Amino acid sequence: MPISESSKKILSGTIMEWAKFASERDKMETITNELAMVAKKIVQECLQFLKSQNVETVCESPDELKVLGTQIHINPVVETNFPGVKASVVMKCGGATRAIIVNQNMTISAGGAPFTYEMFKRGIPDAFTANAAEFVRDAFLWVARTGGKE
Repeated sequence: MPISESSKKILSGTIMEWAKFASERDKMETITNELAMVAKKIVQECLQFLKSQNVETVCESPDELKVLGTQIHINPVVETNFPGVKASVVMKCGGATRAIIVNQNMTISAGGAPFTYEMFKRGIPDAFTANAAEFVRDAFLWVARTGGKE
């Protein structure tokens, strides 16, 4: 018995919804990976500045970042729960945590006023770099106060 036209329409609609979801997920993964890479480089520059001020840091590579011996983690996070997609970049060093949020409308919230992804592609907004610097400050102060123990 062949499938009916109404059944095909139901299934085609479902496939279209799934394709839209998969496209959104892939787009958010690409954006969060790019944001994380840029955030790592900015945090690396901040740590290099601290190092020039005689603060113990590891910052030779954006993939190996430490302040006062405590590892800094910067990870893209894409949470999917069909049909929704939530995306962010989480910066963490012990108890110091910040998140860069990618909104559904392709704006980015990184402290201060949100900016569009297109603005980010044209030039990194000051709010983005300031957010990274504030995170490094928070991480440094947290490690200095606690010795890196949570």
